Amino acid sequence: MYVSRWSNVRGVLRAETESFVDAFDASLDEVVTRPTRLPAWTVGDLVAHVWRDLDRLREGLAAPPAGTIDVDAVSYWRSYDAASRGPEIAARAIETAARYPDGVALAADLRRVLDEGLAAARVAPDDRPIATWGPGMRVDEFLATRVLEMAIHGLDLADALGSNPWLTPGAAAITRGILTRLLGVEPPAIQQMGDVSFFELASGRRGPSRPERLALGSIASRFPLIG
Repeated sequence: MYVSRWSNVRGVLRAETESFVDAFDASLDEVVTRPTRLPAWTVGDLVAHVWRDLDRLREGLAAPPAGTIDVDAVSYWRSYDAASRGPEIAARAIETAARYPDGVALAADLRRVLDEGLAAARVAPDDRPIATWGPGMRVDEFLATRVLEMAIHGLDLADALGSNPWLTPGAAAITRGILTRLLGVEPPAIQQMGDVSFFELASGRRGPSRPERLALGSIASRFPLIG
């Protein structure tokens, strides 16, 4: 019998998303138009992108199962060209944000898609194939990619709000697991790096410092790991 390698991934996704929405709720309209460190996105656009990340779970489980399993939570990130798809993803977030009259409505709908997606995921077996933007994958593996999205974009939101970053322990463990598997090795320089530092380096939010570059050696050129 297959045992999922992502422990309690449904509960982890809920906890990390609720932390994200709570941080956004605390600010609401006064920061919806504040810029983020992601080009062309305001805080509202960032939250709308996360809305779409979660809505894909709801949509995927409402559709018939995918015909094949093509990727897992690691190879998923190698299955598309982030640079070529970036403009489309950015434009979709801006378009989605424009549908909402204010941050209150956007936050409420983010909670709704989380609830509906996880309700469907609770009754779906881990090995149920789900269609994504292209490749098919297991439900538990897709849920793990949603956790990574929430963790990384939570750091983006914290930066935009000028608040301390948060990471729930489960989300940090799943995200680190995916990123280290993408890297293929976990040398001492990575093992000793805090989660926030590693995740921001791996996601291209910053480049390696000179000491980090020296400690990483030849693998420094592999960063960023995801776009």
